[in-house]
Amino acid sequence: MKPAIEPAVAKILTIDYTKDWRPYMDAVLDYVLEGNTENRSVGDAFYLEDNKVRRWYHVPWQQWGDDGREGLHGLTAEGPVFPQVLSPLQTHQWQTYAVGFYNSLGGYEIGRVWADPNNPRIDAVTRDGGFPVGTVVAKLLFTTTPVSEAPFLSNPIEWNGYVKLAYNAPGPTGLPLTPRHLTSVRLIQVDMMVRDERANATGGWVFGTWVYNGRQTKYADRWRNLVPVGLMWGNDPTVTSHAEGNPAPTRTETNPDLRQTVINANDPALPPMHLGFGLRLSGPNDNTLSSCKSCHSAAQYPAISPILPFLGQKDGRPLRCTDPEWMLWFRNLGPTDTFDKQTQTTDNSLQLSGSIANFITARSMREGGLYAVQYWKGRPVLSIYGERGAMPANSAPCSK
Repeated sequence: MKPAIEPAVAKILTIDYTKDWRPYMDAVLDYVLEGNTENRSVGDAFYLEDNKVRRWYHVPWQQWGDDGREGLHGLTAEGPVFPQVLSPLQTHQWQTYAVGFYNSLGGYEIGRVWADPNNPRIDAVTRDGGFPVGTVVAKLLFTTTPVSEAPFLSNPIEWNGYVKLAYNAPGPTGLPLTPRHLTSVRLIQVDMMVRDERANATGGWVFGTWVYNGRQTKYADRWRNLVPVGLMWGNDPTVTSHAEGNPAPTRTETNPDLRQTVINANDPALPPMHLGFGLRLSGPNDNTLSSCKSCHSAAQYPAISPILPFLGQKDGRPLRCTDPEWMLWFRNLGPTDTFDKQTQTTDNSLQLSGSIANFITARSMREGGLYAVQYWKGRPVLSIYGERGAMPANSAPCSK
């Protein structure tokens, strides 16, 4: 049975995110932390099964493949962090790992897809009109970047992880190509998504991100060192200004043309942020040529188009930000709109689309055959894994 909207979520849904974006983000962060961090060491936080306040749910089938979940905190590999993306002191490329989870309403929709564990209902999200209003999603991102190359990570929240120390392009699914190591990873970013019907005209979701800044001294609880980067509820589909962005930031720049993004640029606690394409909202670990909403709008199965525009193709070459097709990634697609019309949407859930892909690939290997949904125009459909990380500052298609 579909759960009711919790009182804490109902409160969030009364806050005007366009005017009171900071109270909106504060209320979401309180909701995410409650029951997951109290009376625990930072290394023992977010064992969701121990939460006595509310239930949270992971997406299944994230364990599959060379970049699948590790066993200590359920972290999965994200894209690389290239030099200078985090700070001028960053001279090496590092790796990112993350874990995401959904509240009860989100878990309900995940269960609708996976009601039969041997036969996922790929069209469930479309049939249901997307995730229910009141769904809250959170994602914690950790990096192998040392404090010496990103000083705002000092006084860190550290977890042990069984991870790869550097990024390697994903190989054939299921084959362990790159050795893992037990090492410390540091919290750098927390992301949020809220299914808020007031945002229906711009896609139905509100996105936000925080960056960890351990150089603050006013909080005894290190989880309160999370500083809002900003909030977005739409992609500003017609805005193409400031395309060059700020890929190697020494300060946080903003784009006054944006109307569906707000950036916390005047907060002295915010470290310099690169942001995304046209200075849309994008976290410190995220791609400088995308945005929070842009990446997630490409969540679909099969994954015909990549989640990042520069991975798209035109006339046999990578897309450039001056190509009209580039802005396909910055549409305000709604919960039942698909990025490519031949697919089934998973309503901004990249984890859900990835879980379906992993299941079908694993079944193919077990049964010794391939399925039509694994190919598009004779080529394998895309993997979302490893695509999200930020571009090198000197190689972006829109660099200065």
